Amino acid sequence: MRVKVDMTKFIIKHKLEMGQVIPIVVLMLVVIIGMAALILDGGSIMSNRRTAQAAADSGALAGAQRACYGESDAETVAETFATNNGATTVVATVAGTEVTVNTIVENPSFFAKIFGVETLNASATATAGCFGVCGNSVVPLAWYCKASTVGGGPYPEEYGCQIQTLSWDLIGPLVEGTKSSAVISDFDGNEKTYHLEGTDIVDNSGTPPEQIYIIIDSDKNCIEDGGDILCDLDGDGKKDIQLSGERGWLYLTADTSNIGDWIDEGPHPDITLQTHIWLSGKSGVDTSVYIKMVASGYIGEIVLVPVFNYVCDDDPRDSDSTCVAEAHDPTKWPPFSGEDDFSEIRNTSENYHIIAFEPFYISCISKKGDCPGFRLAQELSGGELKDGPVIEGFFLSDVDVSPDVNQSCDINLGNCTISLSN
Repeated sequence: MRVKVDMTKFIIKHKLEMGQVIPIVVLMLVVIIGMAALILDGGSIMSNRRTAQAAADSGALAGAQRACYGESDAETVAETFATNNGATTVVATVAGTEVTVNTIVENPSFFAKIFGVETLNASATATAGCFGVCGNSVVPLAWYCKASTVGGGPYPEEYGCQIQTLSWDLIGPLVEGTKSSAVISDFDGNEKTYHLEGTDIVDNSGTPPEQIYIIIDSDKNCIEDGGDILCDLDGDGKKDIQLSGERGWLYLTADTSNIGDWIDEGPHPDITLQTHIWLSGKSGVDTSVYIKMVASGYIGEIVLVPVFNYVCDDDPRDSDSTCVAEAHDPTKWPPFSGEDDFSEIRNTSENYHIIAFEPFYISCISKKGDCPGFRLAQELSGGELKDGPVIEGFFLSDVDVSPDVNQSCDINLGNCTISLSN
């Protein structure tokens, strides 16, 4: 028996099923295009966002570096750096030593054009400033920064201050014990290998690098400064040992009753690290302070040393005093149009004009001069330099000193930190 099958129904049903695939394909195409737009255009936007932020950061940091030195081209430099780092549109504004940079990165879209989006934009903002450093580790002594017309120092010649520094990137591994030796060049390019003996950085003969700074109480100075001690060891016109008795103990605030209190009572974050501040000093040998510094573990640590360029023997606020004018002599120091801070003066004698707070690694403290740099200076003085209290160490560069965004920096003599603030 034959069964007769009506194929018409099957044909109609099959045609209906074929018709259902078309909207599915269309829908899938829309999804695929959307995904492509998301992947390509979305990825492009994310890339633009990273580029915009990097450009803003670089522009703000470069501009703040110029503003920190009082240059008038901070805005132009900021915009140039941001443009060179990929920004399409840049607007920079300068407020004192702070620079804000707004950037836009723009490029044509890909699949997003289908949805009417012709370009892809991403924006970013960055603010950087020139700030002072946090003052937890300030010590109550000061180093004398002489004005000089001789080049070769780490600062621009017009700044005068020729403090020589050692990179913490170089000697830090020695101090931290991650390296056993380091090759250090002198300022003539001669290299020697140094190691750590206790906290002292010395070569195999026990001699420290020529960047050593020896802070003593006596008035002995280098022959090059009219003193009795030979500091230019090789006769090339540069000091190979930085030695000075022209320093003083400082009252870091007007209400400081005892300088030693700043040593044995722990860190004092309430000091205002402000350039062009006048601090009162104390003359004479204060052996108790040296003893307290040893007992409190200052040896082998990084501290901040106030650096001064001028001392008044009386109150600089006196109307007939020329001290303030001398401290701001434009032939020796960068122009300064602001006002000095006299609020922390506590007496009317030996007042120091502070121009910097410099990071300093203390390698040795001795109340009897038993430090390698001091012993070398004794040898070079032919017996003129007698035993006495001494602090030795190295002014540092490339050290991570935290910025204090609440403290502006009116003049950058190496004490300022260029940092992003947002």
